[in-house]
Parts: sequence; structure tokens; C-alpha cells
Amino acid sequence: MTDENTAQILNTGLESLTTDPTAQEDFSKAVVEVLKKVDDLAKAKRYDEAVEEILLLEKKCRQGNDGISCSKLCCKILSMYHGAGPNWPKVFEYMQILSKKRGQMRRAITDMVLMGMEWVQKLGKKGAEGEIRTQLMTVLDGVTDGKIFVEVERARLIKIMADDKEAEGKMDEAAQLLQEVQVETFGSMDKHEKALYILNQMRIMLVRKDYVRVQIASRKINEKFLDADDFQDIKLEYYGNMIKYYLHEENFFDASTCYQKMLKTKKVEDDEKLWKPILSGWILYLCLSLKSEKQDTDMKKCLDESGRKKLEAVESFKNLMVKFRTKKLIEWPLKEEKTIKGNTEVFGGVDGEGRWKVLRQRVIQHNIRTIALYYVKVSTKRLMDLLGLTQKELETELAELVTSKALYARIDRPVGIIRFGTEPKSEDKLSDWSSRIDKVLDLIQETGHLIQKERMIQEAKAKLKKK
Repeated sequence: MTDENTAQILNTGLESLTTDPTAQEDFSKAVVEVLKKVDDLAKAKRYDEAVEEILLLEKKCRQGNDGISCSKLCCKILSMYHGAGPNWPKVFEYMQILSKKRGQMRRAITDMVLMGMEWVQKLGKKGAEGEIRTQLMTVLDGVTDGKIFVEVERARLIKIMADDKEAEGKMDEAAQLLQEVQVETFGSMDKHEKALYILNQMRIMLVRKDYVRVQIASRKINEKFLDADDFQDIKLEYYGNMIKYYLHEENFFDASTCYQKMLKTKKVEDDEKLWKPILSGWILYLCLSLKSEKQDTDMKKCLDESGRKKLEAVESFKNLMVKFRTKKLIEWPLKEEKTIKGNTEVFGGVDGEGRWKVLRQRVIQHNIRTIALYYVKVSTKRLMDLLGLTQKELETELAELVTSKALYARIDRPVGIIRFGTEPKSEDKLSDWSSRIDKVLDLIQETGHLIQKERMIQEAKAKLKKK
């Protein structure tokens, strides 16, 4: 899934492991005759005799590489015991025996697995049927283990097993089953099915809060495929999962980028119920992001490309974003606080209050940068009044801006003055240090001359007194 040709490259040279050799003999007529005889024996409930007849011919078909005939005979044994009651112990027994026979045809194993998968789908999940279903899946798991030619069937089987575990509330076991399946390397699985499988892996890992594996799984999907018309639902689900991951990492800018990509989906563009919350999320997470050139570029892109009607539908959020792009102070509390805070997708839930505090912090940082544009120096008290902050809060925000190199400022606490400006370059710092050293050395030299001069004067006076 990560690359269109990845599966083909990985499976190059594996034809001998996935396909049967060319048939040397044709046993189709013999199979028809044996199956008629077997049907008569099965009606008389002489199952053991029927199995002996089948196994004699099955061996010949296997040795002659007649995969089609071999498959019919193997499946007949299973279907015969399945129809006899059904006799599940015999079904399980012969499914294992036939799949382990030396040189068993891949066609035969594949058809038996497909037959078993049909039975799994039909069996109930509770009671006696539920126990049989579990046993059947365990047998199929053993039969498909390590066989490339049934890797797709095995992946589907594991998904069913994982879904059952999840329904029972055993999330750890379900995740353990799914995370071991590497569907991105399967050459025989459809791209659409691969993507859905990986999305299911991501969903389970998000539920378990296993964010490291979420990131790993996300890289298995090539985002170029998501632009296809038949991938729209997958695209929305994928970016929805990525938003949850980025919000856990408190990476608001990448979360906003996911909303931006979701907005560029045909399904979303024409449905207001879809694009309105997505556009709101894009704008609000841009406002929550740290100040950067990319953030400013995306804000401009949002205003230019979203369209007037769409922006009018989320006018409160748009006005907030416009304020962040101006060189004016933003009042706090916000005038549109109720509307903005009412967006439950961003400011609701357990983390909503924390994000509201981040928004306040972004407003404070914007205001400090704005003041720095107009003031070279300002008193701490005056700045506290302008921003509505305590001295500790002000110093904390200034320290964060200076540390992130978003601003250059120096605080003179005793005097109560804050100086703004541009951080001097390393060359300027070195030149300044050199000039200061030169001044100190000049002063030392001048002091030495004065001392020497004073000594000479005193010595002259002393000589005059002696005369």
C-alpha cells in the first residue's frame, strides 16, 4: 500500500510458493465416477468406506499434479462430514490431515480454507455454535499459518478473530492479532481492502492508546492513493485517525493540515454537514498552532481558497483567524467566546479546557509580538496592564518566546524595564566583545601611565626638598 509496486517487488520469484506445478495427468473422469460412488456410500452412512475411496484417488491426483481434481476430492470429504450432522470433529480432523499431506496441492488447501471461511460466516457467535466457530477458526489459523498462497484468507480470518475478541472486550488480544498482519506486502489483496485493513489496525491501536504503532501503521498508506474517487471514505477515516494521533502529540499544525486535506474531498465539498465542522477545525487548529511562516501561509490559503459563502458560515472562527494575521492587540476575553468555545470538536471533551488555555496563550504571545513591533522598551507594569497578566505569567510567556527564538527580549527586573529588539548576530557579539576588551586594555594602559606620571612627580618633589 505504501507503493503501488511494493507488493509486486516483494513477491518477485515467489511463483513456486503460490502456484501449483503444471498437471501431468487428467483425473477428471475418474473423479466423477468416484464422487458418484461416494454419494451412494454417504447415503448409506458408510462414511469411512467413502473416505477410503476418495483418498486412494486423491493420492494419484496429488502425485500427478492435478490440482483441480485433488481439490474436488478434498472438499468432498469435508462437505460430506459437514452434511452428516454435521460431524465437526471429523471435519477438523480431515482438514488438518489433508492440508499436511506431502506435496499437497495449493489449489486444494485454498479451496478447503475458503470452504471453512464460509462456515465461519454462517455459524453463530454464542452458545454451542460459538464454541464450534472458535475451534474452526483455530484449525483454519493452523492450516493457513506460513502459507503465502492463502495469506489473504488468513488476514481475513484474523480480522474476524480480532473482531470477536474486541466484542468480548479483550482489546489487547485483538490488537495482538491484528498488528502481526503485514497486509501492505500482499500482492493478491485489493488496494481498497488493504487500506480498510490498515485503518482497522489504526483504530484498534488508537483505542488502546498505542500511539507509536499508530504512527507506524499510518506510514503503510500512501496518501497519493487517497485522492482517487473510490477512496473518499477511506481518506476521511484515515485523516480522522491521524487527527487523533496529532492531538495526542499536541501537534496542532499537523492536525490542521489533516482538516485541510479532508476539505479537498469531493464528498465533503458539496455537503455542508461535512465541510462546516471540517473547515471550523482547520481554522481553529491553525489558531492553536505556534506562530510560523507555514502557519501564516496556511491561514492565507484558507481565506483565499475556502470561498466567501463557506467563510460566512463560520464567521466567528474566520474573524479570530484574521485577528491573528493583523498587527493589532487581540482582546481577551474574546467577543465571540461563546461561539468559539461552543465548538465541541475542538474545545469539548476531556482535553477541551486545555486547548482553551492554549488559545489564550497564543493570544498573549500574539499581543507580545505586536507590542514588540511598536516599543523598543516598556515598563513591566505597563506591559502587565496591556496584557492583563501577572508578573510571573508575563515573564513565563516572554521566556517561552525567547527560548523558541520567536522574539528577542531582555528583562531588567530591578529597574522594571523590558527591552525588545532583534537578536544580535554572532559576528556582532564577537565584535562587541572585542571592542570592549580593547577599551579595558586602553584604560589599563592609561591608568599605568598616570601612575607612572604621579611617581615621577613625587620623586621630583622629594629631591627638591632635600636641596
